[in-house]
Amino acid sequence: MRVAEYGASRRADVADLMGRVWGRRPDEAELEWLYERNPARPASVLLAEEDGRVVGSVAIGFDPSGRGQAFHLATDPSYRRRGVFSTLQAANEERARSAGATLLYTVPTPASARVLTSRLGWHALPPLRVWARPLPPRVPAARVERLGDAWLDWRFAEAPRPYALYADGTVVGRRGRLSYVARGRLGSATLALGASLRDAYLPTPKAFTLLAKTLDGSPLPPRLELELGDLDFM
Repeated sequence: MRVAEYGASRRADVADLMGRVWGRRPDEAELEWLYERNPARPASVLLAEEDGRVVGSVAIGFDPSGRGQAFHLATDPSYRRRGVFSTLQAANEERARSAGATLLYTVPTPASARVLTSRLGWHALPPLRVWARPLPPRVPAARVERLGDAWLDWRFAEAPRPYALYADGTVVGRRGRLSYVARGRLGSATLALGASLRDAYLPTPKAFTLLAKTLDGSPLPPRLELELGDLDFM
């Protein structure tokens, strides 16, 4: 197995891998936006190659504070249980450390969570509770165009997937039959995620696992303070 860096010439190969792993091949324009156009820093993406074929990938995206989010942790079904993921992820964490990142976090799948916690020193933080409301009010909303911040503009206005901005500062995206929100304070460049989701929302039994790891030897925070744009269901 050969470890290689992602480049624009490998977009189609990575999209093909994700199609084999998750049953849905992402649009290559979405990978370009997510991996290559982040104004904070391009994502750190490593690939595993076997006989010229991409059989694994891991990505770490960075926010303006320098924290990294691990995502797109994919291994070809035919190459699982061979150490592909753990090898790639360990190498990518070292790249993130060299780039100055001090904290990584992720919402893992059950399979990746087992590897991250048992082999790579990741730890669980308090889970992320899902809040919901059955019938959102039908109020006017327009697609996000500009929020006055380079990071947020890239994250929402330039995203291939459309987001709507409501007058109360709620940014709403849609995936399939479900809508999801990132709630912020209108007029602020650092919008707080979930600060006032209590308005017309109720907690559900659904919660997401959240794992984190420090890269500088410092203790983990008791919980992560997430801001608008830090987390999404891509």
